[in-house]
Amino acid sequence: MNRTNWNFDASAASDWARLASVGILSYLLNLLVFQGLSTARLNILTANVLGFSFGAVLAFMLLMRSAPVSFDSDVPSKRAIVGRALITSVLVLLLQGALLAQLTGAWNWSPQVAIFLAAFVGQLAQSIGLGLIVFVPGSWLRPSPSRWQVLAIAAVAYTVLLRLACMGPINLIPEEAYYWNYAQHLDWSYLDHPPMVAWLIWLSTYLLGKSELSVRLPSLISWAVAAAFMFQWTRSLFSRVTACCCLLLLTLLPIYFGFGFFMTPDAPLLAAWAGCLYYLHQALVTQKGRAWWGVGLCMGLGMLSKYSILLLGLSTGIYLLLDQRSRRWWRRGEPYFAALLSLALFFPVLLWNAKNGWASFIFQGSDRWAGPAEFSLPVLIGSILLLLTPVGVAGVVQTLFHSVTALSTPFSPPTGERRQRLFALVFTLVPLSLFVIYSLQHAPRLNWTGPLWLACLPWVAQDMAMPLRQTARTLFSFMERVWVPTAAALLLIIGLWFYYLALGLPGIGPMSSKQLFGPWKSMGEKVDVIERKMENETGSQPLIFGMDKYFISSELAFYDDPLDLDRFQNAGGPHLFGGRGLMWEYWFPSSAEVGRTMVMIDFRHDTLSNPLLARYFSRTSDVFRESIERNGDTVGYFYWRVGYDYRGGRAD
Repeated sequence: MNRTNWNFDASAASDWARLASVGILSYLLNLLVFQGLSTARLNILTANVLGFSFGAVLAFMLLMRSAPVSFDSDVPSKRAIVGRALITSVLVLLLQGALLAQLTGAWNWSPQVAIFLAAFVGQLAQSIGLGLIVFVPGSWLRPSPSRWQVLAIAAVAYTVLLRLACMGPINLIPEEAYYWNYAQHLDWSYLDHPPMVAWLIWLSTYLLGKSELSVRLPSLISWAVAAAFMFQWTRSLFSRVTACCCLLLLTLLPIYFGFGFFMTPDAPLLAAWAGCLYYLHQALVTQKGRAWWGVGLCMGLGMLSKYSILLLGLSTGIYLLLDQRSRRWWRRGEPYFAALLSLALFFPVLLWNAKNGWASFIFQGSDRWAGPAEFSLPVLIGSILLLLTPVGVAGVVQTLFHSVTALSTPFSPPTGERRQRLFALVFTLVPLSLFVIYSLQHAPRLNWTGPLWLACLPWVAQDMAMPLRQTARTLFSFMERVWVPTAAALLLIIGLWFYYLALGLPGIGPMSSKQLFGPWKSMGEKVDVIERKMENETGSQPLIFGMDKYFISSELAFYDDPLDLDRFQNAGGPHLFGGRGLMWEYWFPSSAEVGRTMVMIDFRHDTLSNPLLARYFSRTSDVFRESIERNGDTVGYFYWRVGYDYRGGRAD
């Protein structure tokens, strides 16, 4: 079997046939142990772990007895084989457990039935992993072109399956629930963001029904679009192997994995940003005039997703000033037609803002720069290290350093390479400089810098794919050696984290108004009981709202009576008492709610016991407490209070 070119001969077919037969035995043992433990009333988590472990140990022992040397004459050490097998088995166990949680939790399959499908997918992944990753020749820590391609394909397949398996069991985070509320009030734009996130959620839930999976699925599709653009761009610059390394970075770096899982405006922004870079490179570096149409289309779609893509427009202008050959585009019509196309796509947002006092532009513009000064540059640096990992940051620094060196040395590289390096520098550093300036006086958001690193990602991937240098040992040459173990570690971290969230294991912390991950569904079920109780008491449907900015209200809107969309009566609370309530002010203006019975909800007793609240109602109830459960255990409490005959947003 030729491992370099992956040509499967008769011997290789025999190897894979043996893997398949061992896999069948492992699968049957997995099922047998799980069913036996389930019959003994052991919990699903323990039964799944033990069933898989017995099957995995059996498969490994049989393969080792049948001499793995037949896979290739260049066999790694037994210690290396055991290590790879252990990593592969843990990853597959996490995938099988997440899929089991999806089938039993989100789709309500019985565990005894769900295990057949979950274990089959797990065993298939296990067999492929053993064949392609465990018994590969050579050292696992020594990168090679073929190994990068195998690792990229395996990582993409694994993470896509893991996302799909975890999208249902993990409750929506408050931001996702808030954007789902966007989709229930379709409009041309919104106060905090353009409308693309709402349109995509509406389309997905219309086609697939209301569920966490259907809300999040557009994020995975958006990530796939971004990955396709980046793969094609990197391959056109370097090679297929380098493109696979770029795909691996998009798969494993935490920021891009998150963009492909959580449905926020960053998901479609990532796709539009990647497409814009692809076409801008064709227009500015290779001087293709027709590429400007792609620039206009992607820029317009990006502006419908998030305003920050305008930083690419600023970067384009600066590149046109710095690159002598590109200055000719100032005199050509293509860039201006691209701008008109993007403005035409952006017109719905302009129309909404014109009708609403330019509220969105003010909110994301001058209001962002208002308020007291707060030096937050360390926060920005920390967020970059967290989302790119230290190894990823070192790769970016290496790329930028080499680009500056190539452009400033007397012995310059060829013109084409100089312009490519200039492209990477401008389209990375110009957006980054704006965020750095902002962080000198204000606190940046964790996710803001994510898209801008796409501009230098192909060169980071090139450094990964290059053979190890035989020169002096430097920090950068050392970084080349740690990419493979870093990729393996990131796969494990991602798998463990999402498995942890999908199963709702303890230790995340008590529920609070700042809790991203928690049993919001359990809380929604409790609130639904309260809502129906008040409806029976008053003869009319009460208005349910959280007293925080939007977390509670957004989650309750999704999880309170999730099967009855006609009962959608949840609102944000602050604007009902003279505060600011984001889009709730537009959807539920305080003047339209006068006379309503309202149920106020918060995680703090003091908020609801505030005597000032009584001024807004003819009468109010006492403050009541309800528990929140996860897997039968109490993980927190929330408080609620009823206000009768709401008087309006101004207290008497």
